[in-house]
Amino acid sequence: MTWYITRHADKEKGDFTNPQLPLQDQPISQVGQEQARNLRRFFADREIAHIYISAYQRTGQTIVFVAEQFGLTPAMDERLNEIDIGLFERAMEDEVREKFPAEWQAFRERKIDFRFPKGESGEEAQKRIVEFLEEKRQLHGDENVIAVCHDGLIRTLMCHVMNIPVTSRWNFHVDFCGITEISYQPEYGKWKLIRFNQTCA
Repeated sequence: MTWYITRHADKEKGDFTNPQLPLQDQPISQVGQEQARNLRRFFADREIAHIYISAYQRTGQTIVFVAEQFGLTPAMDERLNEIDIGLFERAMEDEVREKFPAEWQAFRERKIDFRFPKGESGEEAQKRIVEFLEEKRQLHGDENVIAVCHDGLIRTLMCHVMNIPVTSRWNFHVDFCGITEISYQPEYGKWKLIRFNQTCA
């Protein structure tokens, strides 16, 4: 079983409020469209049985060409949504620093995990993607899977795979359409990192 954890493509700038979602729901940009098309080359010689996306439209738009290539319909799972940064999402830096000094300090220092005001912590976000991964691993057996999600969530997953504190997520960088490949090792009950943040220029 191999999983391809893929970040969404480049997104449009601007206000794309979706009342059903805590963060901005931007579509992918023209640059993102080209990045999404380039993903077909990476997956062309691979066998993909299932595709999962988050509730944000940019994830489905990112993988649409690959999904057509394999004749698959992506399944949405909210556990793949980006970390909910709560009131940090729409507030200016000065406002955040004034209203939430402890959280702002923790965000700046990046030494301890913390919960974003009216959002979630890194550990909470990590827990849901790990639960998602374990559930689908048991469901799909040896089949290969693509999951299209978000930068922050992928970085928390890397901390789980590498068995390091979730606060270390700040030390990873994930490009738009960056592909992280992990393979399950049943003999050890753990995931093995095959590649991290590969892009298809």
